[in-house]
Amino acid sequence: MRRALLFVALAGCASAGNVPDETTPRQAAIFQSPETGVLMADRPRAATAEIAATPEAVWYAVKRAYLDFDVPVTVDNPTAHQIGNSNFFKMHSFGGHPMAELVDCGNGMTGPKAATYRIYISLLTLVTPDGKGGTTLLTTFVPMGQDISGNSSDRIPCGTTGRLEQYFIQKVKASLGN
Repeated sequence: MRRALLFVALAGCASAGNVPDETTPRQAAIFQSPETGVLMADRPRAATAEIAATPEAVWYAVKRAYLDFDVPVTVDNPTAHQIGNSNFFKMHSFGGHPMAELVDCGNGMTGPKAATYRIYISLLTLVTPDGKGGTTLLTTFVPMGQDISGNSSDRIPCGTTGRLEQYFIQKVKASLGN
């Protein structure tokens, strides 16, 4: 009997090694609560631009763009090549554009939720040399919405339309004269 149990245990251990590793990419879990469960969203993707200017010149142009977009810079790390703010909020408009043009939080009874929600934003830019004398600019915009008209304080995942990232890149290029 003991041999049979030992054999079953060894067979179970041997078969466990044959389980393949899971390689399927998963969505990012960005919020979890007992009431809502786990809310999933697409993983953030950076908008990329190749700019024919030195990283130092682009760094200062990015700083000016953050100023023009009225974003308080809380991350200013030239060593890591990163600049931006990982947690601030805007309502109704951002960078001179209606929020609903930049952010998609879905629609409610009165229209796009982004038009009335408080939008919490992470906007970070990576400025790196491209190895050819120019610069690679990566800008990541991650919005989350909060309905401030009701009792809920939960933030919901929102998506980017991609327009803010393009406006930002255009602003940097215009500042450089490109």
